[in-house]
Parts: sequence; C-alpha cells; structure tokens
Amino acid sequence: MNKKRTADIVIIGGGVIGCSTAYNLANQGAKNVVLLEKGDICSGGTAKSCAITRSHYTIEANMHHAVESIKIFENFDQIIGGDPNFQRSGYIILGSEEIRAKMESVFKMQNKYGIDTQVLTPTEAKECHPLMQFEDLDVIGYESRTGYCDPYMTTTSYVKRAKDLGVQFFTKTLVTGIQRKGNIKTVHTQNGSFETEKIIIIAGPWTKNLGHMVGVNFPFTITKHKVLTLKIDMPYQKNWPIVKDLISPEKIYFRPDSGGVVLVGTGAYGEEIESMGLMTDEVGIEHVESIGRSMSNRMPLFEDAQLVSSWTGPYDIPPDWNPIIGPVPGQDGIYVAVGFSGHGFKMAPTIGESLAQQVLGIEPRVPIEMYSMTRFATGNTLDGTYGIGTLG
Repeated sequence: MNKKRTADIVIIGGGVIGCSTAYNLANQGAKNVVLLEKGDICSGGTAKSCAITRSHYTIEANMHHAVESIKIFENFDQIIGGDPNFQRSGYIILGSEEIRAKMESVFKMQNKYGIDTQVLTPTEAKECHPLMQFEDLDVIGYESRTGYCDPYMTTTSYVKRAKDLGVQFFTKTLVTGIQRKGNIKTVHTQNGSFETEKIIIIAGPWTKNLGHMVGVNFPFTITKHKVLTLKIDMPYQKNWPIVKDLISPEKIYFRPDSGGVVLVGTGAYGEEIESMGLMTDEVGIEHVESIGRSMSNRMPLFEDAQLVSSWTGPYDIPPDWNPIIGPVPGQDGIYVAVGFSGHGFKMAPTIGESLAQQVLGIEPRVPIEMYSMTRFATGNTLDGTYGIGTLG
C-alpha cells in the first residue's frame, strides 16, 4: 500500500504516555495529530504495568511530576474525562538504620511539595496494614495519597478524549522506516506513509529500533521484570497500603489486586535482554521461591501463599534510571520520551502535558528540561538519594 497522508505531528507509540501526549496536544489546540501503534492501544509495556501512582521519589523533578500527576488521577473525570479506576490506598516504605537519614531527608523534601509523608511507629504501621510484621525495621515512612489504577482504562480514557478533540489513531500500523528531506519527515508504515514536520517517539523499549531509523542510539538498556500475584486463605483488602520493602533482597513492592490477591514486583535491575524479540513471560521457580521468602518474612500469613499468576514486563533503563524527554539532539523536529525505568505510568499525566507544551512552544507547567538527553554529555545526570533504582 502506497497511500500517503500528511500530519502536523506524528506520535509513534500507543501506550499511556503516547496517548496522554496525544490528548494534551489536542487539548492545547494542535490540529492534524496522528498516533501510530504497531499493535493495539495499551498492548506494550503499559499493559504489563502495575499502575501504581506513588509520589515517593528522591529526585525533585520526579517528585514534582508524580505529585501533580496524582492530582490528575484523583480528579481524572473532571480534568480529563473518563475513569482510570483509581483506588487510593496509601504507601508504606520500609528501611534500615543504614538509610534512615536519607529516608527522613526525602520525607522533608516531599513535604515541601504538599506530600504528607510521615514517620510511623511499628504500632501505627500495624494499624494501617494488619498482616505485616515490623520487627526487623528501623524506619517506616507513610504517605496517604498514593494509589493504583487500571492501566487499560486509563489509556483508553485518554484515547477517547483525544479522538473527541480530533486526533487520529492508527493501530496495527508498524513503522518500517523514517526518511528526511529538509524539514519534512516521511514515516513509512505497513499501511502507507505519513509526511510531517514533527515526530514524537514514545515507544518504550521499541524506541531503540526507531532511533536507528534516524541515526540515533538512545542510551538505555532493556531489562525483563517479573511480577507475581499471590493468594492466601483470606481476602487481601483493596485499600491496604502499597508497600515498598527496601530490606528485602529483591527490594520488593506489593499492592492489592482484583480478586482479593496481592501483586508483587521487584525494584532490582532485572534480567537484561538485547531486544524485545527475546522477551518472554517465563518466570522461573527460583524467582517464585525467592519472592515467597521475602513475602512470608514481611507477612507471615504468606508462608503458604498460592501462586495465582505471573508475567514479565520490560523496563527501558538509561544510565541514571531516569527518563529521556524532549528534542533529540541534531534531529530538528524529532522529540522523544523514553527510559522511564518502570515509573512512567505514575508520571504519564504531566509528562504528556509538559511534552505537548514543549512541542508547541509553550512553557511547560511542570518543567521537563532536566530530562534532556544532553545531560549525559554535560554530567548533569539525575541521581537518586538511595542509589540507582526505581525510587529515583
């Protein structure tokens, strides 16, 4: 098929950040916006997301985006329109004496942004989460506004509102090449080509191949992260806090999931893979047993928990574990948002808003210039208080 179309802006990638950006472009007045997705909407990394909306970050830029995004998740129908199925649960973070000072300094920084993080005693923490034991802990932080959403409902809500505002979505439309002639870029797909002056690449781990089409090697690695859902003989309540356990070897986090089960992921680096073609949903018994030990340590009732399901999801991880957002150096009219290292969903509302504003020449309400790809050459990397990892 040789059909050729034109667009003012072409977005490549139909995950939650791509769809948030599409909506925000149209909401800011952009016309003739096209989004291309190689599969179905919300079929890539977003589909595997645990969709946690926490604000506990140690880097101020991330903290700012997270807390402003939570405000949108809390009032999504009034601000955007639609239902992300947001469940407010609160967030508990557990640490050792070794990092007590770091954690308490982060809590104070969060308070400046209106995040009500506080230190709890074990007795107070037990009131929040009755299944947990806290005997091996030295510091317990709690923040009340964290919650979780349904990733599919969130993404498709953005799509519906974007369509209402005139954005065109093309699914099952794989990008096969990108050519440049002056200011005009031609995006070739299996369903025809699109001519445009501006391209925004928001394709998660698949951004690597798209970058090669324009001669850019985006600095991130792809890792495989494993998620389990576990069940015990009593329902796991949906309003129990999300927990981040920095004591555990895998730096586990867990949250309620539908059906009275608990969903468990890790904050470790994960298994590095060369390309998404090598990604599988295989989760070995060694991982299941390791997570089982950490969960039963934190919640003794989970000693005999049943494994309900397991899957894997991709992380795209830059050297400092923080996203690369904005104009691509040396590529006029090409923008990127990649490298979210597992925390893209939490920031999707404001990243989409700020990137749309930047592309349209509007000063972003929530700044994003610190996420520029140029930071790696200038030494202005974004390094987290707790070290490299998903709590950046």
